[in-house]
Amino acid sequence: MFEIILIVILAAFAAGGIWAYAVTSKVKKAGIDTDAVVSRVELREWESGTGDTAQSSVTEDYYITYTNLDGQAVEALLSNPGSHRFKAGDRISIKYLPGREDYPVLVKIL
Repeated sequence: MFEIILIVILAAFAAGGIWAYAVTSKVKKAGIDTDAVVSRVELREWESGTGDTAQSSVTEDYYITYTNLDGQAVEALLSNPGSHRFKAGDRISIKYLPGREDYPVLVKIL
């Protein structure tokens, strides 16, 4: 029974990774280019495991602000920061899809 649960969990992680890669690739190909500024960095603490094996980790979430094609300011969570460490005020180039402005993708650091 444990093996089946483990396989299901691993399959879910694999499917999530494939989905994220596919969406990011689509945005990089067909997205709208614009510049953005890192508006804030939030630290998010989370735990994995239970009991004596529990481990705490901290993730940095990078929020960016950019102007969309309609001239409106948009603040969104950067979807693919990778191993980059940003601070508020850093300038980057992104791409986003119209109607999916909540999913900007990092293109390069300016």
